Amino acid sequence: MGLGGFEVGPESGEDPDVDRAVAVIEAALAAGMNWLDTAESYLETRNESLIGEALERIGDEVIVASKVAPRTAGGTGGGSGFRREQIHAACRDSLRRLRRDQVDMYFLHAPDRTGVPLEETWGAMAELVEQGLVRAIGMSQYDLADVMHCHAQRTVDVVQIGLSLIDYLDARDDITRYGEAGIAVTVFDVLGGGILTGKTMEEVLATWTGPWVESGFFKRLLVPGKAERSFAVAGGLGAIAARLGATMAQVAIAWVLHQPGVTAALAGSRSPRHTQENAQSVHLALTDSLAEIDRLIPLGPAFAA
Repeated sequence: MGLGGFEVGPESGEDPDVDRAVAVIEAALAAGMNWLDTAESYLETRNESLIGEALERIGDEVIVASKVAPRTAGGTGGGSGFRREQIHAACRDSLRRLRRDQVDMYFLHAPDRTGVPLEETWGAMAELVEQGLVRAIGMSQYDLADVMHCHAQRTVDVVQIGLSLIDYLDARDDITRYGEAGIAVTVFDVLGGGILTGKTMEEVLATWTGPWVESGFFKRLLVPGKAERSFAVAGGLGAIAARLGATMAQVAIAWVLHQPGVTAALAGSRSPRHTQENAQSVHLALTDSLAEIDRLIPLGPAFAA
């Protein structure tokens, strides 16, 4: 299990709460987690800065993953960009914000749409390893063909990909392929944006407002007709969790960890208690329940009625 840093904050318009970040990260460490994930684009670099200050206070050796994002198609905005010099500058900026000499895992956050050759971008990432600024390099949200193309140029150490019982389900075959190729797989959005945590539909919808209603996530899982299917899966999962004496979130995370090829799962929280609960997912044995959980999947929004 890894700690998703985005949820640690700060939220838009909120002052950074370093004390809370320290409490959450310390709870994660106490529960056995040893790594966390952030990105330059999370809250316009403010998440990296918050995590950097928190880690400096804690003083423990925590494995840190971060990401560099592409520019937008218009050439302005978005992330630092994927040209060689932009990759190098972005990494050094992240190191400064994180107050570290080295990033343990450094990802390309998403595919570039501006025409930068992937070979140039991946070559720059490899140079960061050669220079000792990064320990391992990876790709987030790329398709299998692009990952394997880069893997042939220079080993892709790790990929980051979405998967939950209600979303990204077609990624399972690719995850298996990555595992067979020796590429580590870290999984995000394992709780379906909060749907698989035991919250009611009303509680979840209250958190997905404003511009979020135009997001792909919202349209896949929470528009009328699909929201009901998402929560049908959650309802069945809740019954299984109750029988196992676990939380719904723990069962959802444990299911992801049981998928062939998966190395680790990410879950974020502002709550030290929820963080520790999520960490316990790695100890949850689902062998006798996997088939029952899998039977819930066709109830979800990815399948026709």
